[in-house]
Amino acid sequence: MAFNDDENTESEELDVQLFDDLNDDKREQSQNQLEKDKSQQYENDASVAVEAESNDNEEEGDNTSQLIPDLPSQRNIISDLLEENKNMEAEGDKIYIIPKYWFDKLKDPVTADPNELGPIDPSLICKDYDNLILADYNKHPYIPLPESVFLKLYEWYGLAQGSQPVVTFLIYDDESNSLIPDYNWYFFRIHHLTQDGASRNYYPKNTKTCFTMTSLATLKDVLIKAMDYFAAIETNIDATQMNFQIWYVDDPSASHTASILSTLYELNPIQFLSFNAITKITTQLMDKQMKEFTPTSFDFVIETKPKQKSSHWPSNFLIYNNLQSSPGTIGLTNLGNTCYMNSALQCITHIPIFRDYFLYGTFQKEVNEGNPLGYQGYMARAFSDLIQSLFGDNITSTTAYSPSYFKSTLGHFNSMFSGYLQQDSQEFLAFLLDSLHEDLNRIDKKPYVEKPSLPLTANLNDFDVVKRLADDTWKAHLLRNDSVITDLFVAMYKSTLKCPECQNTSVTFDPYNDLTLPLPVASIWHTKVKIFPLNSPPCTLEVELAKTSTYLDLKSYISECTGIKIQNLFGCEIFSHQFYTNYETVESNSQFLPLQELISDQDDVIFYEINISNDEIIVPVLNTKVEENFSRPSLFGVPFFITLSASELDNPCLIRYKLEKCYSNLSGGFIPFPSTEQEEFPTLDDFPLLSAKYPKEALEKYTDVLHYSVPICIDNDKQVRNEEYFKIKILNFKQSIKTINNANDGKQSPAFWVPQTHMNFSKAQDITELLNPITRSLYQYHLSSDDEITSEGLVDTAKNERKLMKVQDSDLESPLSEENISVDKDLDTITPEQEQLGIDNEIDLEEIQETDGNSEEKCEEQPAEVSQTTVLNNNLDHTYNRSTLICPGNVIICEWPATNIQKAFTEDKVINWEHPAPLPNPQLEKLKEQRDKQEERHITLDDCLKLFSKPEILSSNDSWYCPHCKEHRQATKQIELWNTPDILLIHLKRFENQRSFSDKIVDTVFFPITDFDISEHLVYKEDPRGNVYDLIAVDNHYGGLGGGHYTAYAKNANDNKWYYFDDSRVSVTAPEKSIAGSAYLLFYVRRNSHENVVETSLQETIKEAREAHQRKILALEERQKIIYEDNKSDMEDYTDGTDSESSQHAIDVTSNKEVFEDNDIVERPRAAMKTESSMSPTTFGKNTEERRSSDYSNESVEVGEQELDDSNPDGINAARKKLRLLKKVYNRSSPSLPLTCSETNDEQTIETPKNDS
Repeated sequence: MAFNDDENTESEELDVQLFDDLNDDKREQSQNQLEKDKSQQYENDASVAVEAESNDNEEEGDNTSQLIPDLPSQRNIISDLLEENKNMEAEGDKIYIIPKYWFDKLKDPVTADPNELGPIDPSLICKDYDNLILADYNKHPYIPLPESVFLKLYEWYGLAQGSQPVVTFLIYDDESNSLIPDYNWYFFRIHHLTQDGASRNYYPKNTKTCFTMTSLATLKDVLIKAMDYFAAIETNIDATQMNFQIWYVDDPSASHTASILSTLYELNPIQFLSFNAITKITTQLMDKQMKEFTPTSFDFVIETKPKQKSSHWPSNFLIYNNLQSSPGTIGLTNLGNTCYMNSALQCITHIPIFRDYFLYGTFQKEVNEGNPLGYQGYMARAFSDLIQSLFGDNITSTTAYSPSYFKSTLGHFNSMFSGYLQQDSQEFLAFLLDSLHEDLNRIDKKPYVEKPSLPLTANLNDFDVVKRLADDTWKAHLLRNDSVITDLFVAMYKSTLKCPECQNTSVTFDPYNDLTLPLPVASIWHTKVKIFPLNSPPCTLEVELAKTSTYLDLKSYISECTGIKIQNLFGCEIFSHQFYTNYETVESNSQFLPLQELISDQDDVIFYEINISNDEIIVPVLNTKVEENFSRPSLFGVPFFITLSASELDNPCLIRYKLEKCYSNLSGGFIPFPSTEQEEFPTLDDFPLLSAKYPKEALEKYTDVLHYSVPICIDNDKQVRNEEYFKIKILNFKQSIKTINNANDGKQSPAFWVPQTHMNFSKAQDITELLNPITRSLYQYHLSSDDEITSEGLVDTAKNERKLMKVQDSDLESPLSEENISVDKDLDTITPEQEQLGIDNEIDLEEIQETDGNSEEKCEEQPAEVSQTTVLNNNLDHTYNRSTLICPGNVIICEWPATNIQKAFTEDKVINWEHPAPLPNPQLEKLKEQRDKQEERHITLDDCLKLFSKPEILSSNDSWYCPHCKEHRQATKQIELWNTPDILLIHLKRFENQRSFSDKIVDTVFFPITDFDISEHLVYKEDPRGNVYDLIAVDNHYGGLGGGHYTAYAKNANDNKWYYFDDSRVSVTAPEKSIAGSAYLLFYVRRNSHENVVETSLQETIKEAREAHQRKILALEERQKIIYEDNKSDMEDYTDGTDSESSQHAIDVTSNKEVFEDNDIVERPRAAMKTESSMSPTTFGKNTEERRSSDYSNESVEVGEQELDDSNPDGINAARKKLRLLKKVYNRSSPSLPLTCSETNDEQTIETPKNDS
């Protein structure tokens, strides 16, 4: 049946019939009544059931209260009702569907207790109550029951919580000539026709555009529900100010995935006119049931028009408007960090032959939806839609286009581009070309193809042999890869590997679609480091290494320049006068970071020369100063290290001597330190006062201390000239020490460590407080004045001795008395004596043992009792009679008065620790001179191509397996260009990525704009297509790795001018401006050649498509005229508020007009049809508006076979398809498919991303 009024009788326009009702009280009352009816259906049905049962009881004279009968009685009642229904059923009867297993259990005689059945649970068999989407019958079988049977069962057992009754109707089946349940409801989808295909409702509350209804519903019922959906979506439309029209459209010639109807909600006039079937719906068909029409799925297009007489229907657009041709200079809106995509798209879409292939629909014939490696044609169609929007004839002119749909498609198929983070333009372009290639691959079933190769005995000096291998490789490639991308973008590399042992050479060929070229730019890391030699003043060394060099490379470089052994170099970063980073620990980043990331230009890095043996420990030294009016000392200067052997750990005089010697070097030559002035070791005779003080003591055992002690030095005027420039304090740390093995010889290195920052100097203990009286007297001997000299010796220091006795016994023979020993086997607690000494934490014995490497053995040898001032190094086996002053984990604090600092570190010293002397580096100076000469010349594209083909030796990690030697070899590898494609895409490798190091090269590469002859760099130079190229576009990148911006230069084929594309901003420019350090991707096009068979063939195909496109435009214009004749909206069409007679007629401008012709309705015998006020399913206690569809799987929405007790209707796949479409959220304004697909368990929904423009 056609939507036509064959008698041409006058009637109201459809919009008057259907939609003016929305504008008056009658329509509102009708809506309210409908909702009221729906909400009361449960009560009505229940009342009917109860009333019927009551009537039965009255007839039988039973006045007792109603009771649920037993199961045998129930079975009899149900059987009677089923038998009774067979004689009374008619088309339109309600049918209720319940789980078959429940009904079978009810009929089973074995079931004796009604409680075993429980309530009926229809949710097990139904996924969508409103649209009758049933579960897979094979998994969840179901059965249809007459209404009387269901109501009785409902009365006895009720429904499970959260479930609803599943209702359908009996319909007449022509094939079986019987009544069957209507399982496959008709599918309906609505669309909105606007003048530009864009919605005016920017905040839609509802995007559901699909629904189903029974085939017994009238067209009026369907359209009322369609308008309800439309009103829910287009909340901005005021129905009182609008006229409405509805069209039925279809496009049977388009595939499912390609159909605009399957993807769009909003349509523009061009899309509307392009449908093969367009039929206007009029009021004459309102009472027709849907079963009287041939289709089972319908697409309705709704258009609106203000009631002003000057307005026009969008369906008449081409009558009043002309199509706007694109100037080819439309920008692309940045959707949020999408400049990488916009720039690449502008470049590739401005290639004429590639653009026209998509613009005129040539690609449609080559879409390969079945390619498992492709994307079912979605990427190709989304790209075509983008080109249509940028270069096609459009209904409105624009300066910028929002590629939101293309971005959504892209993100759906590649999660890398799904968000709005910054991405690489080259990576995006590589994916785009690959996806287009697979979507347009002409090979349906890819055969297995082995890669051609040459035998070992082949003569590689014969060019014909090599060319034959190249041809075979290309043919093999085409057996699996044949598309427009292959035609235009793909050529081949020649790869040569040569074994260094047997000279065996291997030649292979590989395809490429973009040419990545390295830049001949030196990648250099430059800095200055300080060096503190052992016996000379500090110096600085200027260093240049590759950015990917390691910390060990830096140490080797310093060792080579200074002559210091690498195992004696220890590096640290100094900050705020203290150690900040220890590069020598295994936990340091120096183990894996390149120098570029490890050391910055602002870092103060010092390498200390420390000559140490295995029986020595390294002690860090920090410098503090005491100033007037300051209660606490503060750090100054540069920290350093001294080494002490086992015999030196208890010698305070030797410790001071080593410190003063270091200060003499670091200060630039300050000499007046008392210990450093002595030309020879003093003897006991130089200390007469000591002998007088301790006449009974064997002072010979203090000889090692005495050698570095300073005797009293008095001039003729009896004036003491000896002075103590700084005090020595000891601070203890608990710290695990692990050191890198510098020598790399497998031997254990002594522990090199640095203290933590933010130390508490108040807990540092003066070294004199840790000495016994005799050692302290020797240590302070040179500080005694003439007033302190008496005939009996040194002044009595009993007061100081009493203070010292808190920690030591005065008996020299037993310095470690039991009273002073405080033992904690776990060494985790601090004794009162330790707190007094300022020791932060006792050293963990196990951590000290780590420095030796023999933890278990040394642990057994550790003494059971340990003094708080005596924790011996486990490397040392000596026994001491004096207290050990320095232990592993101790830090020496040298406390300087401010006045002494000015004396020792005077500004007249040209070289000191703050201003090291520069160390000459002749090798570096020579490299600088060579670099300066090279910088005078520019980097050209030829330089990059030469570097690309430069042979290289493979690393040991990337060795080649030689088939002749049967071994992995570090072969010589060379990659050369065999030939080039018609569209040559050159990627300048500006971004370096090695290990964790990344950087960008910003040097300018000079490239030709026209007449680029690449023959010099090709192995196969006789390509008949020619090897001369012209630049067509440039993709630019500004910024660095952390962030940047992409733009594009492109030549517009419409006017042959160059334009600069910066997202939505477009301006005329000169191509020479593209030659800059920002140029990232270069697009070259081969000069036209008559010998280019592939390109010529493609151009002919595109020419035919262009002509077909022009014919299609003319056909659209003719179709528009036909539609306009029955759809006029001019002033003459409106007289006294009524439409003209011509507008009352339905029109059909389709070739398949018979779809809705009357003669398609087949008269068939059927039982008497019951009249229903509404064909909506009955609800039980629920308002229809409160219903919602439960989750369902679109992988198993099928129905079973039809029997009385076993339902399996026809159209198994119909329910699955229906479910998928119902749950689909349609793109509102994009010219193609919805994209974002998310799956959650058994539910799949398709989401449309927002238009961010």
